[in-house]
Amino acid sequence: MKLTDLSDSDLVLYALQENSQEAYGLLYTRYYAGVYSHVARYVSDTEDIQDIVMESFAKAFKQLSTYDPAKRFSTWMLTIARNTAFDHRDREKVRGKGLETTSLDSSEKEAAAVPDAAKSPEEEIIDSQKHEEFLASLDGLPELYREVAHLCLVDNLGYREIAEKTGLPLGTVKTRIFRAKDLIAKAMEESEE
Repeated sequence: MKLTDLSDSDLVLYALQENSQEAYGLLYTRYYAGVYSHVARYVSDTEDIQDIVMESFAKAFKQLSTYDPAKRFSTWMLTIARNTAFDHRDREKVRGKGLETTSLDSSEKEAAAVPDAAKSPEEEIIDSQKHEEFLASLDGLPELYREVAHLCLVDNLGYREIAEKTGLPLGTVKTRIFRAKDLIAKAMEESEE
């Protein structure tokens, strides 16, 4: 049997057990285009996209043993890529890339008006608290909605993947996720009041 005939989970297993560079290369080849286009949704600079794609694969291959074969490899890989893109954007904001700049002869007043991209400790705490509220609202959903909402909003699975995993019709999955998002939004609004 050729490596190209193996499923993703079998290929991952082979890569781990045999430390096969061919298996790693094949996973890279299979998912390069998808990862590239996924990262391009979050970052516009071509060189940055290339760097993030390479970093994403490096992270994935380094932690390949944590991959759960019960889930799709593509979802796992794209989640790593998305998180790597977000980390990259955050680092660039802190470094000041893409921020408005001032000329050398501009006044101090104008220079002080340039926004600081880094979040203050207060903003970080608020973001953390909002995330905690979101997770609490998610956990507080009726059982009917909780599983599909978690699969969509936390595990980042698509509607079709959720339908396959839960055995529910696609339309039911879409409806439950829509209602779950509405309930979460209402719960978070109430907690702010």
